[in-house]
Amino acid sequence: MRKATAVVGAALVLVAAFGATVPVAADTGGSGAGASASVDADSHCSYPVTMTDATGTDVTIEEDPDRLVALAPSAAQILWEIGADGEVVGMPQGFYTGYLNGTEGKTDVVTDDGSVIAEAVVGSEPDLVLAPNVVSNETVESLRDSGLTVYRFENAEGLEDVYAKVELYGRLTGNYDEAGRVSARMQGQVEAVRDAVSEEENPRVFFSLGGGYTAGENTFIGQLVEAAGGDNIAAGEINSSSGYGVLSDEVVAREDPEWIVQNGQFGTVPQTAAFNESTAVQEENIVKVDRNFTTQNGPRNVQPLKQMAQAFHPDASERVDFSAVETPEPASCSTPTPTATATETDEMDDATPTATPTATAGMDDATPTETTSDGGPGFTAARALVALLAGALIARRRR
Repeated sequence: MRKATAVVGAALVLVAAFGATVPVAADTGGSGAGASASVDADSHCSYPVTMTDATGTDVTIEEDPDRLVALAPSAAQILWEIGADGEVVGMPQGFYTGYLNGTEGKTDVVTDDGSVIAEAVVGSEPDLVLAPNVVSNETVESLRDSGLTVYRFENAEGLEDVYAKVELYGRLTGNYDEAGRVSARMQGQVEAVRDAVSEEENPRVFFSLGGGYTAGENTFIGQLVEAAGGDNIAAGEINSSSGYGVLSDEVVAREDPEWIVQNGQFGTVPQTAAFNESTAVQEENIVKVDRNFTTQNGPRNVQPLKQMAQAFHPDASERVDFSAVETPEPASCSTPTPTATATETDEMDDATPTATPTATAGMDDATPTETTSDGGPGFTAARALVALLAGALIARRRR
């Protein structure tokens, strides 16, 4: 093969325009994060390899792929972290991947609203296309009809899914040893945070996604809050199947959050009496995390986790030496491959929504998706909000 040349937002939306119910972590082609791709232990680092993706398709990769296309920011993040950035020939370019170094010269394969530019993908002549599940089944099939090998991921419901997904990326792209090390390092750091704060008294926390929206306990963001040693005040209060919703002023006043976590510049503090009178606002206990690293599921999820833990439990967090944390034995080509969960929603990866489901620019795995009748991902309340604000950001950047 050829070698590679070197939001959730603040505006409120009529969600009914995009569909009503949102099953949590409902992936559009598999059985949710539980769907897995088992790899033969005798050949888990050799090619050809055949693995079943989220569309139920057996995807065969004949040789170690040299030319990769990432269809969403989370895919790009993982590829960079596992040392595959030099193999990437196409990816989303812009605000949501601006933290990655060395993206110059890579073909931009999505529009400002996150829709895949099929011609750009095909023109990149990739050996393998990595499609997070925000990318619709229709788009995946269209690319396959063009003769491309496309692997579509499922939704990551929690941190365990992210560890497995990182290893899966390594398996698919021929970077398994480094992916194993990255996954193990992430696991070690997460457990170091959990251990450090385990004996502390958890403060009450409201995670602001914007527009009053927050995340319940059975969501990826809810897991991050819990791992950081916080009690999510939305736990048990979100009735939507997505796990995302708006808390009433009565709940906010009753629970009285001691900390508010803002999801980037879009996670504003609601201007209501309940919030204004909360302990968090009165004591200015507000921490802002990088929304790319909370909504793009990947190794950098550890950064907002550390930041929240340091805010909630500064003394306990100070005692953690992240350069010397204990890590599990990394998966490698000399050890049997674990069952790898094929997971991912995309982008908040982390756009302007339309009635037809499209990928969302910048949003990723932490955002719930809605199953549509044809199996493609739809918009949730949170995703629609993100979409509008992402569009506003794009417009602002153009002014």
